[in-house]
Amino acid sequence: MEPLDPRGERRLFALACLPGIWLCATMPVFAQEAYYWTYAEHPDLAYYDHPPMVGWLIWVGTTIFGDGGFGIRFCTLLCGIATMALGLSLLKAFGGNGSARKTWIIASSCAPALLQTRFLANPDPPLCMFFLATILCLWKARDGALRWWLCAGLCAGLALLSKYTATFLGLGGAILLLLDPSLRRQLLRPGPWLGVVVAIAAFWPVVQWNINNDFESFRFQTSSRFSRAQFHIGWLFEFIGQQIAMAHPVVAAALPAAMLWLMRRARQRDVRALWILAFALPMPLFFLGNAALMHVKPNWIAPSYLALVLGLAIWHSESGFAERQPKLAKFGGRALLAILPVLLLAPCIVAVPQHRGSSWSGWEEIATSVESWRSKLEAEDPSADTVFVFASDYKDAAQLTHAMRRNATAQGASTSPEALAQNVLGDPALQFDHWDAPENHIGHSAVFVLPRATERHATVDRVAARFASCELVERVAPTRLGVTVMNANVYVCRGYTGPR
Repeated sequence: MEPLDPRGERRLFALACLPGIWLCATMPVFAQEAYYWTYAEHPDLAYYDHPPMVGWLIWVGTTIFGDGGFGIRFCTLLCGIATMALGLSLLKAFGGNGSARKTWIIASSCAPALLQTRFLANPDPPLCMFFLATILCLWKARDGALRWWLCAGLCAGLALLSKYTATFLGLGGAILLLLDPSLRRQLLRPGPWLGVVVAIAAFWPVVQWNINNDFESFRFQTSSRFSRAQFHIGWLFEFIGQQIAMAHPVVAAALPAAMLWLMRRARQRDVRALWILAFALPMPLFFLGNAALMHVKPNWIAPSYLALVLGLAIWHSESGFAERQPKLAKFGGRALLAILPVLLLAPCIVAVPQHRGSSWSGWEEIATSVESWRSKLEAEDPSADTVFVFASDYKDAAQLTHAMRRNATAQGASTSPEALAQNVLGDPALQFDHWDAPENHIGHSAVFVLPRATERHATVDRVAARFASCELVERVAPTRLGVTVMNANVYVCRGYTGPR
């Protein structure tokens, strides 16, 4: 790629922000995003399955812009833009030329692993931002400046407040302490140790929450996951295929050559190459080693793509590949950019039928039905707080709660009910177990929502076993663009007997 002048670089940066803005404003709210939105509705020091940063950021966005998709994702967008800018700053610190910076802007905007951190409200966007900020601060701290060690510690602590996989910053730092003499000499100064103190202080809210809650979040993400490990070779091939897609096939094809080139440069004492490898490889290698034993989600190694794509940018600008293979380089650039026009059509996902797993469309209609039946039940028994709402899993409960809030806001109401989850049936329900206890509703009536009911016959039997009666009262079939996107059964249940 031809390098850009500073003005052209700024223009390209601004253009690269547009896909994230478009997707934040137009994409429907996905089930996992709705779940993290429920975090924001219950501010806390941490949560059962994640540190608190995602909930805090969603709270900021929804306080400013409301509970719609843009409000939920506003801080995600800011994190994504900041991450792109931090990558440029790190390349400049590494001495990367204009071609490397151009490659970073384009590749980081086209690789799905990094593109998703610009519009999906989950723990990855702040994790990636603080992950890269920590690396930049550490690089600047190589000369011993105390302020950069303190900044590195703060950013590392904030990365841990975002997601536990930020611990790989510690592994990368340990590798560099062994292999980078300039960094190793800092161990004789107070900077690194004060940085560690700052990181611990920033992360302490999560530690305190775990102390108060029998360390259940730490256990959930460590011993609980590994206790369920079993060999399944299909998971390994699934992980590899997903990462090729997450990287973008063009990036995935170029990364092996880039990593081998960086390894050669590291052996030649190119400290930049050593740093990139230290933060790029441990995380994917760790999860690759575990992929045959557990189901590894495709976004878990998102932070490693920061270093991988930075390494790719330096390789592309300095290895001479584009000069040796101009036609191949030109074709790769065009193929990389081909993903961008597809993003214009991405909001059409609202019309894609949802059969299992995550969901994103139709919840407004379902919530309207639920509210109607809840009102009818309350009219039967006007005593306060005797009718509750629940769904059969935490994702559906989060979507239902979010849709009821949106409906209530549209009608000018200040409050709306919160749905319970599978804990009504006696099953663990992640963070929902920390909020409204099912035992508080024994003897009450309920409205139960079961999306995709044809795939969940056994669930109805389990619900009926915990109520004096359970009656199917309505089938809701929301449509988008003329397509039925979901089927949901609504049940009226009376006389709750408890979760067990």
